[in-house]
Amino acid sequence: MTTPTGQGTNGQAPTWAGPAPQGPLVPGVGRPGPGGPPPVHPQGVPPVAAWQAPPPVPAPSSVPAPPPVPAPAVGGPFAAASRRTPFPTLVLVELRKLTGTLSDRILLALAPVVLVGVTVLIHTGSDYASSYASAANQIAPTFYTVRVGHVLLHAVLIKLIAGEWQHRSAQPTLLAQPSRARYFLAQATVVLMLWFVAAVLQLATTLIVAPGAVSGVGATYLLGYRPGWVIGVCVLGSLLTILVALTVAMLVSNAAGALAVYFATVPVMLTISGLAPQVFAWIDPSTPTAALATLAPVDGPGPVIVSLLLWIGLLGLAGYRVARRDLA
Repeated sequence: MTTPTGQGTNGQAPTWAGPAPQGPLVPGVGRPGPGGPPPVHPQGVPPVAAWQAPPPVPAPSSVPAPPPVPAPAVGGPFAAASRRTPFPTLVLVELRKLTGTLSDRILLALAPVVLVGVTVLIHTGSDYASSYASAANQIAPTFYTVRVGHVLLHAVLIKLIAGEWQHRSAQPTLLAQPSRARYFLAQATVVLMLWFVAAVLQLATTLIVAPGAVSGVGATYLLGYRPGWVIGVCVLGSLLTILVALTVAMLVSNAAGALAVYFATVPVMLTISGLAPQVFAWIDPSTPTAALATLAPVDGPGPVIVSLLLWIGLLGLAGYRVARRDLA
C-alpha cells in the first residue's frame, strides 16, 4: 500500500499496481500507446529498443600496427643532394681542375707550341739527302719527336694527378660522390682526351712538315705510300709516353716532386738509350714504338714484351696505391 506522497508504508519504493505498460520504454520519447504506432524520434531516427545490445567492440590486437611508410620525396631541399652525380659532370670537374691555376693555363697554351716547334726542328735538322734515303730514316724524326715533344702536356697532367693528393682537392670530389672507381674513371677520361689531342696534333704536324723537309734536301718522300705506318708511330708513341707521365704522377703524391722526377728521368732515359741501347731497350717504355718504326736496337719480341710488362706492372702498382691512399 502506498501513501499519497508516493512512499510505501514500510519505507520501501512504490510499486505499480495498474496494468502493465504497452511497448518498450524509449528514453526521452515515452512508451507507445496500446495498439498504436511506435513513437517517432524527434530527429526522425527510429528509436533503438532498450533491450537491444550494443554492437561488440573488437578487442585491441596485442601486435601494434606498423607505422606508415612515408612516400618518397619528389622535391624539396634534399632532392638534389640525394641524386647521383652524372658521370659527364665528373669529367667536367676534372677538366676544370686541369685549368684551375694560372700556371696550368700557361702550360696548356705553350704545350702545342712546343710540340709543333720540336717537330719542325727535328724534321728539318738535316741538310743531307742521305739522311732520308730510306723509309726508316724518314720516320726516325717522328719517333724522336714523340719521345720529347709532349713534355709540357705531360707536366699539366702530372700537376693534375699528383696535386690532387698534395692539396687535398680530391676531398670535395669524393665527398660529393664517394665512389673512387667513378673518380678514377673520370680522370682516366681526361687522360685519354689529352692523349687524343696530343696524337692528333703530332700526326697533323708530322704529315705537314715531313714531306717538305724530305723534299727540301732533294730526297723522295717515301712515307706518302705508307700513311698507316706514320699514324701507328704517332698514336702508339703518344700513348706510351703519356702512360709514363701518369705512372709517375700516381706514384709520387706531390706535384713538385713528381715533376722533378719526371724531368730528371726523361733526359737520363734518353742518355742511357744512346750509350747502351741494347741494354736499355729491355726497360725503355718506348721500345714498342721503336720496334714499330723498325728502329729497335734488339731484334725480336723479347724487349717489347718485357718493357710492356714492366710498365703495365708499375701502372697497376700506382693504381693500387692511389686506391688505398688516405685523404686525411
